[in-house]
Amino acid sequence: MKGVAAFVLAGGRVREMGALTHRRAKAALPIVGSLRIIDFAMSNLALSGVDRVGVISQYRPSSLMDHVGDGAAWGLIGRGREVRVLSPYQADESVDWYRGTADAVFRNLGFLRGERYVLVVSGDHVYHMDYRPLLEAHEASGAELTMVFKRFPMADCRRYGNVEVDSSMRIRQYIEKPTEPLSNLGSLTIYLFNRAALEERLSEVQSAEGDLQLYQDVLPDFVARGKAHAFVHDGYWAYARTIDDYYRASMDLLDPESGFRIDDWEVCTNVEQAGIGNVPPALIGMKADISRCRLSPGCRIYGRVSNSVVSPGVLVEEGAEVVDSVLMHGVHIAPGVRITRSIIDKHVKVATGAVVGSAGASRANEELLESQALGVTVLGRAARVGQGARIGANCQVFPGLEVPADSVVEDATCVPRFGGRS
Repeated sequence: MKGVAAFVLAGGRVREMGALTHRRAKAALPIVGSLRIIDFAMSNLALSGVDRVGVISQYRPSSLMDHVGDGAAWGLIGRGREVRVLSPYQADESVDWYRGTADAVFRNLGFLRGERYVLVVSGDHVYHMDYRPLLEAHEASGAELTMVFKRFPMADCRRYGNVEVDSSMRIRQYIEKPTEPLSNLGSLTIYLFNRAALEERLSEVQSAEGDLQLYQDVLPDFVARGKAHAFVHDGYWAYARTIDDYYRASMDLLDPESGFRIDDWEVCTNVEQAGIGNVPPALIGMKADISRCRLSPGCRIYGRVSNSVVSPGVLVEEGAEVVDSVLMHGVHIAPGVRITRSIIDKHVKVATGAVVGSAGASRANEELLESQALGVTVLGRAARVGQGARIGANCQVFPGLEVPADSVVEDATCVPRFGGRS
């Protein structure tokens, strides 16, 4: 894709992810055992032949910067190729924070080097896409903006940008998260702009006060002028905005009917940051019982693990049971532990006889009502669960905290409550 540069919106922290993004950007969140969510966007860009990529990040970017590095993991290094993490900076008198997605792109237009087109994609979506047909459709239509959509059930389109199109796929009307959707087309937050038109619009809105967002300050102008077209993506796609969304995507990985075919997508990652650079294959004990799982290199399984995603360095000891769960890097599950329908972040230790999660809950999490309602329990990074402790469904334990031995965390509660943590 010559003449195209890309911005990856790696965003910030979202409250809907609770403990999982308390100390990291969402794009840096591990997924599929040994990947991070941003790997999907980076791999799509590399496979599509986009040689220059700017990763825009604001919230706790250090782990994301370490992961992206110089782009070598995706082959985006060498003459004419470049990856750069574009974070806010300290100005002469203040910290120049981004005021939204449109402002972030505007402040990084200097990254461009005369490319004709600018591709803007999100770094927190799970999908596989070759962007070259998108470019071909964009050039053929004469549009200044082409937006990518997917067909969803009408009710689901309330969660996304939604459009009405004519017979040529020109966008006639665009609404962000409508109460009554115009069609079954939901936006995937993938935008291909003519560079000159994008720069002109960003310059026009930059003097406005408050947040500047692509969806409210840029896209409607292109639509109103009849210069925006739609492109439909038919493959698997997941938006890991909430805890429940992330959990669904992780379980889709284990479902052969879901379309989440990770082994066919050529997704690359930074293997050193993923913890699989120099580790042995997964070790399965003689008494282990494993069914329908995704096991990463370096994990050791001696107990029973079913319908779960297991990351590098995980240890499940004999007599432990893990069902319908996600175990991230370095998790230690002691003998006699039962883990059900849970997401266990990095380096968590669960002591002997503890019970975490259950098959369901009667109510959503008390502080994340729309994010955590499927009964999924979350243990934040480096949390500790004491011997014999019991943690219910739809619970959250924030990073670094300890649940004392033999204590009980009732369904749908947070440890601590949001207002009580630092």
